[in-house]
Amino acid sequence: MFHFLGCDSGFGHRLAKRLDSKGFQVFACCQFPSETGASELRKWCSERLRIIELDVTKDDSVNKAVELVKDDLRSSGRKLWAIVNNAGIHKGIIIDTTRIEDFKDCMEVNTFGLLRVTKAFLPLLKETKGRIVNVTSVAGRMPVSHIAPYIMSKYAAVAFNDCLRQEMSPWGISVVSVEPELFKTNMTNLEKATERINDSISTTPSSLSKEYGKDYFETFSKSMSSFVNYASPHPGIVVKDLEAAVSLKYPDNHYRPRRNLFFRFIILCYIMFPSRIQDFLIKIGMVYIKAPRPPTSH
Repeated sequence: MFHFLGCDSGFGHRLAKRLDSKGFQVFACCQFPSETGASELRKWCSERLRIIELDVTKDDSVNKAVELVKDDLRSSGRKLWAIVNNAGIHKGIIIDTTRIEDFKDCMEVNTFGLLRVTKAFLPLLKETKGRIVNVTSVAGRMPVSHIAPYIMSKYAAVAFNDCLRQEMSPWGISVVSVEPELFKTNMTNLEKATERINDSISTTPSSLSKEYGKDYFETFSKSMSSFVNYASPHPGIVVKDLEAAVSLKYPDNHYRPRRNLFFRFIILCYIMFPSRIQDFLIKIGMVYIKAPRPPTSH
């Protein structure tokens, strides 16, 4: 049996469908079990798949989900084999203008949500010497300006995953990190990304808005539109790696689904080069997508 988090949309939604079509029994956890994503799963998947309401930021919600899974396991005589932590959000823009609440929200979902759910299901996974698969990000290995709240949360998630893998080894539990580059999902949807940016801009204190200037924020919005256009239109690459992570007898510790040659080059540079060169390369990239710069005088 597999337990997936973040099945409302994106990679988790696709993976739930894929494994259900191959005969696996799936618990698909959705934050909004009555909305479009969950309804589509009910429509297209078999009766084996079960939708469970789950908010990874709430202890009560996570504990309730655990009890529902336990009840199902007891009645069916089955065991839980794997959990896939896929829930994720992105908020905020540059550090200077982003609300502390946006940093907290990213950490609460992308890091503490992953931690909260993993700890809750560990007793069941110890029984089966099962598997934990965490969808982190290439953003957890390299800093990128203008999306610091997301980057911070993913760095923490990658660190959590690597520590957990070492600690769970004596229990026979495999811990896998799947670290995609930029793929087309709801998070990289241009309309939704624009809404997030506009929300952050609208809540920027007037003193900072004046300091940076109107042109800065207009250019920033345009540059983010260019950035999301780099997203790969082939999320199936990620789903394939997720399937391998949960089903292979001996999975890799890390899966890094890649397609975009530009991102491959940048990642390689981050691995090989010192920070001064890394920063220089990012500056080149920012110029290429016409990222904004604060005015030198007011």
